[in-house]
Amino acid sequence: MRASAPASSGNLGPGFDVLGLALDLHCVVDAVPADQMTVDDGDGPVTLTTGDMLFDAVMAATNQAMALTVNNAIPRARGLGSSSAVTTAAAAAAQRSLGGEPVRGEIYEIVAAIEGHGDNAAPAVWGGLMAVGSTGPYELQFDDRLIPIAGIPDTRLSTKRAREVVPSEVPLPAAARNVSRAILLVEALRTGDPDAFAGAAGDEFHEQVRGPLSAVTTTMIEAAREAGALHAAWSGAGPTTLALATEETKGSVIEALSAVLGEAGVVRVLGVDYEGLR
Repeated sequence: MRASAPASSGNLGPGFDVLGLALDLHCVVDAVPADQMTVDDGDGPVTLTTGDMLFDAVMAATNQAMALTVNNAIPRARGLGSSSAVTTAAAAAAQRSLGGEPVRGEIYEIVAAIEGHGDNAAPAVWGGLMAVGSTGPYELQFDDRLIPIAGIPDTRLSTKRAREVVPSEVPLPAAARNVSRAILLVEALRTGDPDAFAGAAGDEFHEQVRGPLSAVTTTMIEAAREAGALHAAWSGAGPTTLALATEETKGSVIEALSAVLGEAGVVRVLGVDYEGLR
């Protein structure tokens, strides 16, 4: 049986660990009950054991070993939620292989607990623009006039490495500024208001400290804004940059990101995935 889940862009700037947007790149997983857990992503089956995300997700979802086949169109270790998508799809496909139909809330709890990033898990499961908090995921409105454009470098950046540089505490004034940015960002994503986007620009929780890990990400953010993007930010833990353009500015933003990346990456115009797990 088969399931798929979309890519996602977490944080979106000041929405650190809270906001996530589903994008129309997908990971597809087929699952068949088996004597031992294996995964084949095109290079032949590999045995999985406890501690691997896919092993743990499938066992939490079914308590049954599976032979998994993964077809993942989401670039890995680029800040586009590949881990959440493959874990979501694997858990759901495993349940379908036993005759059940996945319950989204249950799949979310499994993926968020194992993968550790609710801001990616929620859009992978439900699609659209999602916020996560102490009471769980919440669907937000997204202005469909906004066009997501991703500048995706060839280089990878592990989430673990990007997490290591984020401080466990921030000064109160910086926290207050980021709360203001996050509130304005939610309003801007709902309405497309340029003034709200201007007030939402920047981040003092994670982007500043991650800058030295991927200089090209910061350069792309600056280039996208200069080219007319309403918003530009690190996508998840990077190194991808996600810019939001309008129909009028789409071409100039694509050109700006392409000029920064050159031959060392790709620029993708991506739709918002509103379906999530399917």
